[in-house]
Amino acid sequence: MAYTLNDPYRSLRGVLRLSGIASLLTGLLFLLLPAAVANTLLGLAPGPLWPLRLAGATLLTLGVAHVLNAGERDIGLPTLVTCALGNGLPAVLVVTAYLQREMTTFAWPLQAGMIVLFIIWLIGAVAPLRFLRAEVRAS
Repeated sequence: MAYTLNDPYRSLRGVLRLSGIASLLTGLLFLLLPAAVANTLLGLAPGPLWPLRLAGATLLTLGVAHVLNAGERDIGLPTLVTCALGNGLPAVLVVTAYLQREMTTFAWPLQAGMIVLFIIWLIGAVAPLRFLRAEVRAS
């Protein structure tokens, strides 16, 4: 049923793939970015980069999970909750950083990239909510 025209999860599968690819690419960037580039590009103070690498590993893992979950025959409650939380928390983090003016040191291309990531994560956080209703879960 995953690839039929009457798949009730078709829109969610697209959202899972989109947010999965965005998380994969962001995670790879955080994992593989050299220290000098990370310091200048992200405006980080010189110091240990293990928190950035840890965030990259987490985003990479979450992206793989989203892409794999998009191919499931039936999307269950754990996948819906993981998608909502896994995309909602980074979106809240980006909004909080924006409101605290922590992104003012970013160049405009990086700010535009953060806006695109925020929109993708926000869509990924909101899209599974309609499938959590009892009527949808029962059918």
